Amino acid sequence: MADRLVRISGSPRSVPASGRERGTIDPMLPGLLRGVIFISVLAAPFVAAILAG
Repeated sequence: MADRLVRISGSPRSVPASGRERGTIDPMLPGLLRGVIFISVLAAPFVAAILAG
């Protein structure tokens, strides 16, 4: 029983502590980039119409 507890507590963690904090910020960037691309694609016809006069 004691061997099992030592093995379980000694197993490496899948995510390091420093990666958890950074992991909450990284997924926001692709979402923001997709949002900017989506807005620019929607705005392109209006910008073209304004430039065409």
